[in-house]
Amino acid sequence: MVVFRGLGWLFLALAVAVIVHDLLTWWSEGAYPFSTLGSLWAHLDPASLGNTQTSARRHLSGVLWTWMMRPLLTVPAVPAFLVLGAALVWIGRREGGRSEPGFLAGSRPRRRRGGLL
Repeated sequence: MVVFRGLGWLFLALAVAVIVHDLLTWWSEGAYPFSTLGSLWAHLDPASLGNTQTSARRHLSGVLWTWMMRPLLTVPAVPAFLVLGAALVWIGRREGGRSEPGFLAGSRPRRRRGGLL
């Protein structure tokens, strides 16, 4: 569950970063751009976006790119990251107030009553 919470917080941080990026772009250019997943990907690494599109059309069906990937890349980034982050944090929430000891969490050290240590 720690992994889900960590990924959820990462996506929420990405949403904040995209908001800051959009606001800085709006401040410098005067028009508010709604960043989409595709525009962010093209801004970060345009070559990998083109390679992915070419590979998907060559090795998979072209319908997969046209009907699944293209609409997914037109989704606004901020709501997508917010929804995904909130869902992952909710999935990874702790039941009750304390987490159960396990492999990653470990067990709590016992406190001795009395004595020097």
